[in-house]
Order: sequence, then C-alpha cells, then structure tokens
Amino acid sequence: MEKKLVIRPEAGTLTVERLVGRVMSGQVRIPIFQRPLRWKAAQVVALFDSVYKGYPIGSLLLQKRAAVAQKLLIGPLEIVAHDMPVAYWVIDGQQRLASLAAGLARPMPVPERPVDAYVVYFDAQKRTFTAPPFSGIIPTTWVPVAQLFDSAVLSEWVHEWQHGRDAELRAAVFEAGKRLREYDVPLYTIETEDEDVVRDIFNRTNTSGSKMSWPEVNTALFGYKGAYPSTLSALAEALEVKGMGSPTQRNLLTYVTASRGLDPTRTLAEYESRGEEDKMNGATHDALPIIERVLDFLRDEAEIPHLKLLPLALPMAVLTRYFSLFTQPSERSLQLLVRWTWRVLLGGALFDERTILRRGVLTLRAGNDEEQAQQLVHLIPTVLSEQLHYQVPARFDARAAETRLALLGMYALRPLLDTGEPVKLAELLVSRSKAGLRTIVPSAARHNDLLTSPANRILLPGARPTPEQEALFEEDVEEQFQLGISYERLLQLDYRTNERFFASHAIDARAFLALQQGDTDIFLQRRADSLQTTVRQLGDRLAAWGQSDRVSIARLKAAVHEAE
Repeated sequence: MEKKLVIRPEAGTLTVERLVGRVMSGQVRIPIFQRPLRWKAAQVVALFDSVYKGYPIGSLLLQKRAAVAQKLLIGPLEIVAHDMPVAYWVIDGQQRLASLAAGLARPMPVPERPVDAYVVYFDAQKRTFTAPPFSGIIPTTWVPVAQLFDSAVLSEWVHEWQHGRDAELRAAVFEAGKRLREYDVPLYTIETEDEDVVRDIFNRTNTSGSKMSWPEVNTALFGYKGAYPSTLSALAEALEVKGMGSPTQRNLLTYVTASRGLDPTRTLAEYESRGEEDKMNGATHDALPIIERVLDFLRDEAEIPHLKLLPLALPMAVLTRYFSLFTQPSERSLQLLVRWTWRVLLGGALFDERTILRRGVLTLRAGNDEEQAQQLVHLIPTVLSEQLHYQVPARFDARAAETRLALLGMYALRPLLDTGEPVKLAELLVSRSKAGLRTIVPSAARHNDLLTSPANRILLPGARPTPEQEALFEEDVEEQFQLGISYERLLQLDYRTNERFFASHAIDARAFLALQQGDTDIFLQRRADSLQTTVRQLGDRLAAWGQSDRVSIARLKAAVHEAE
C-alpha cells in the first residue's frame, strides 16, 4: 500500500531570532542523540559567517507532532520543555539549528576558551567570526555572538563597552546583530506519524555537510529499541572497559556490519534501499561480546596492546566476522590469524584494503575454524618481498600505519621508567597533552631529517603545561611544550646504571654517547636503525613469512577419521 502524507509539506521561513526563540521555548525540538552532534568549531564558525554574509545555509526539515515534557540538552543549553500537543521535531538540519541556538542563546558570561564547539566571537575590527584561542586571551574588539542575540541587551552593553565611542566599531557590532537575528531560514514541515514516510523524505533531502544516518535520526525521534548496547555510542562506551581504547563510530559500524556477514563496504542506506535493514536488528548488542573477543586476541595473541597503535582497521573488521563464527578456535587457528593479521599490517600498501575487507568478510563460512583461517591467509602474500621490509618513516604521524608500527616496535621493547617500573601505555595514549609521544631532541638543536620521525619520539610520561606556557604557545601548545623535556632528562642519567632503561627505549651506548656529545645526527640515525630492526624482527616473528600455513596434524587426523 502506498504511503502518503496526511497533509502536503508546508514551505516557509523563520528568522534566526524567532527560530532560536522557539527552540528555547521547547516548541521546536532537536532530538536527543546518544552521542554528541558532530560539528567542530570551524564548521560552527563558518555557519555564522555564512549567515552574516547572507549565504544560503540550506533548509530545515521539521515533523509536526505532539511532544512530551522533557529536559533538552543542546551543547551548553539546558531547556525545560513542557507537554505540547503540537511541536516541531527537526528531522534534517540538527547540526545547523543546534549551532545557532547554542551559540546565540548560551548563558552569559561566554567562556574565553574553546570549551565546546559553540563558543563563537565576532571580531568587530575585521568583521569576521572566530573561536576563542586556547590561551583564553580575548582581544577587546571581540564580541561573543551570544551578546548579539537580543537587540535591547546589546544596545545597553555597547554603551558600557570600552570601544563604545568608536563609531565604526559600534556600527559593526549593531550590524552584525541585525544580520544574525533577521536572517531568514527556509524550512519545510511535514505532518505524519508514518516512520516509512519520514525515512523516505529524510533520505531524499539529507544533504548537509556532516550527515546523520537514518537509524540515528530514527532512534532519536521514535525512541531506542533493543537490549543494551543498542547504539554505536553505547557500544563504544561498553568497549572502553577493556582498557584498549574504543574504535571510532565509523569503524564500529563496519565491525557490526561484518559481524552479521554482510558486505561492510556498503552503507546502511544501501541496505535500507533494498529493504534489508532488518538484517541489522539487534546487531549492535550481539556484536559486543564478539568485538571484546577480538580485542582480547589483538592484545594477547597479536601483541597489539591498544587500538591507537593498530596500524589498520581492516584486520579488526575481518576478525570480528571470524570470531562471530568461531568463538573458541584452535591454537593452530589462532596462530594462523596472528600471521594473517601481521601480514596485512605490514603489506597494506600492496593491496586494495576495500577489496580485502569485502573478500575477507564474505569468504568466511561456518564449518571448520582452521580451514576458514587458511582461507584468510590465502587472500594476501605469504612470502616476504623487498617491498615489505619496514622503513622508519621520515615524519611522525600518529594516524599513519608506518608510525603506529614504529610505536608497536617501541612497546615490544617493554619500555621502562627510569625508576625501573614499566610504562603504563594506556595512560600515555589517553593523555590530553600527548606527552607520552613527545620528542627527544629539540628541533632547535640541529637540522636533521630524522628530527620529525618516530626516531625522535619516546614512550615516556611528561608533565602538563602551565597556564603561562599555554598562553605563550597558544597556536600549538602541545607540540611546543614537548620540546626539549625528555632531551634534558636523558642527559642527566648515567648509562651504565640505567642500561635496562635505555635498552627498553632503543637507545644503545653509542647512541647515548652521541647524545651527550651533542651529535644528534648519529643519535637519531642509530635509534632509527634500532627501531627499524625491532619492528622487522617483531613482524617476522608474528607474520611468520614463508612458514607453512597448512592444516595441523590434528586436523588431518580428524579429517581421516571423518572419512572413515
């Protein structure tokens, strides 16, 4: 039966002032999502700039229906909304409307630091919008956009403003407030309770920069269904207790899809367009124990202690499918899976990841766990070629596979503190200041290509920057604060009494002597060579290049027995 709207969509406009006012009264409802809205500060700033310049920002899609009393949280806003027989729910445009409301209606005083994406200032001198600096030092010509929202309040404030006597700056502030308040936002309103109709319209109109998926909007509008965890954000939270970090939501969606044996290279929209969305019912809940098992395997068998060190997400997706079929594989199967994982990590540049991802997931079948592990092994090269010899990259990039392999090499040496205690990797990797991946030799020492490479990084904890240091290095406080600290600390140590410590960080006696003598070229080259050797040895041991991947004797005997 054809689905129809009760009433044809109504087109119209509302000024930003009236639209934000209706959000604050609870008449316009932004659905509550189980994870933060996606926009970053730069996107929010760009939105305000577009409104100021009169550029199109796209239309909003609203659904007219009743709303119960609830407390709404939109960034810094807390709105107590009452029961309403008629309210307007945002189906498409959540990011834009949340940004406008949270920026313009946030309580005063507005923070002077970027505590969230919705702290926005108008620079009256340059006529531009900007997020506040990390230092918290705000120029006197900057005005919070929240100050521009109410014309009467703004008029009183300008009289007390230290630049209030400057006619040009005063005019710029009033003009900015007028443009923001009076900007007309186009919107369409539909009136139906039919979820299928709402989904169809959403899929045809959802064209904003950071798209929501229909399942996300659907659950936010009509309520969460299924056992915990029923959403990707809840799944991510549940996985955090493993102490290995949590995958990104994009990767999690791939893993959950793979766990069902579905093609992980397809989008949910494709499954919905085929009428196959029911295949994902309960998948998030069912995937939790499977992904937990994969994390145990990566840590205990594959020697990958944290997801931030996993060079590629591809193995985890395929392993999720494998462990969904075989919860207790044999020792031989685990050995083959370790080999396959490391061969993928070391040879990722030689094959198309998307192809291996799809083939890896769709190839696996229920049956014998060893035979299925062999199926995976046969998908990629099993012999080490010259192209697969690991090289320390010229630049440290914590997101790049080559850098993460270097970090795995560092961790394989079981890094120690100078007290002899082991370094707690998880604590380093969640450090806000990234001190755990700080530099050794300061960049001012001498020019050397290896200064920017992993050879000049060390897995050691460091202190947080002081407010004074934050103010001094507001552009890149984390990187600037790291410089020189570990370099000075290392020079204070005696090599002979701290040999175990230095060895655990790939620093031999010759390298340390060069460091003491100020010959950073030799120090960095020797450490790069040491890390390269460590990663190659780790990879050779775990990838087991060239070794026989045939079935175990136990499996052969079982096959003979079955034949008899």
